[in-house]
Amino acid sequence: MTALFKLSRRSLDELEEELVAHAQRINAAEYAFLELVREFDIRQGWRPYQFNNCAEWLNMKCGIVVGTAREKVRVATALFDLPKISRAFAAGELSYSKVRSLSRVATPHNEAQLLEYAQQATAEQVQRRCQQMHNADRAASTHDVNEIHRGRFLRRSVDGCGRMTISIELTEEAGALVMAALERAMAEADASRDASEPENDASLHARQADALVDMARAYLAGESGKSASPADHYQVVVHVDEAALRAEPAEGARSDLPIESVRRLCCDAGVVVVTEDDKGNPLDLGRKHRVVQPALRRALIARDRHCCYPGCAHTRWLEAHHVMHWIAGGMTSLDNTLLLCNGHHRRLHEGGFRIRTNHAGEWYFETAAGKRMSN
Repeated sequence: MTALFKLSRRSLDELEEELVAHAQRINAAEYAFLELVREFDIRQGWRPYQFNNCAEWLNMKCGIVVGTAREKVRVATALFDLPKISRAFAAGELSYSKVRSLSRVATPHNEAQLLEYAQQATAEQVQRRCQQMHNADRAASTHDVNEIHRGRFLRRSVDGCGRMTISIELTEEAGALVMAALERAMAEADASRDASEPENDASLHARQADALVDMARAYLAGESGKSASPADHYQVVVHVDEAALRAEPAEGARSDLPIESVRRLCCDAGVVVVTEDDKGNPLDLGRKHRVVQPALRRALIARDRHCCYPGCAHTRWLEAHHVMHWIAGGMTSLDNTLLLCNGHHRRLHEGGFRIRTNHAGEWYFETAAGKRMSN
């Protein structure tokens, strides 16, 4: 059976004109699509769907192969710094194929020259020209990359008020490796959050900082970080006078950190008591002892299973909190301790909420304003 194809009465010139017009509309539509992709990616619209990046979302929601989707996100991002090429693309004067090639080598300095060439050349010629430029740039930049590598650094500064600033400079390759690890750590943190827990409203930079701390904990804890105490894996030395720790007014009472930060750290830590003379010279150094013993920690994990804050299901980096602090006479026992994740433990000591006991001896959480929180 032969299929019949009915030809239109249009002339070849008319047909050619319509094809070119359609191609221009496709180009303009592609630009509009990439504009939406860029904004969607910047606003992280893919996060509520538990995707790791925008390319995965495009694959699932728009039917675009992941590799192609990654390239579209890259081009969409690059166009932000290429206004001349963007205008020509939006007007339908450039195809996506040409723009894709141009976005790899175009800069604000050579954009106008490349655009003029691309408007006259074929897509294949543009691709070849851009590839030659890219290869030349790679050869010329080898020396620059080596210089950057030799100048790599990580610096830290402490302001004395509980804040540490870390600055780092790496090659782009090494930096991409670090950012990939941060993205994975953020994804794992999100995956461990219970569905009933409110969305993390912290900024992207704050979440990246949290992820960096989680990576440090994971490295120090090895494979056993889920159930072990922080005191088992790493040491942060803090000097504090007993009077300051007890929140008792005393002239000259010292503390390396804000006192509530120290009290939080002391909930689940190794403690060494140092006796000093009036001039601050050490007279006696006591033995290190762990506040929460391994047997008690195992019992806490068996009882609580996860962070006890209402709605939080975190099971990693749990810290034992004393409802009545041991420095104030509270017992280090199962009845006086509970598990909190690092974030909620910090909020508790910073006054974000409180733990109370009812007439039956049961704990409950209340806000800083005194409103009881439901479990």
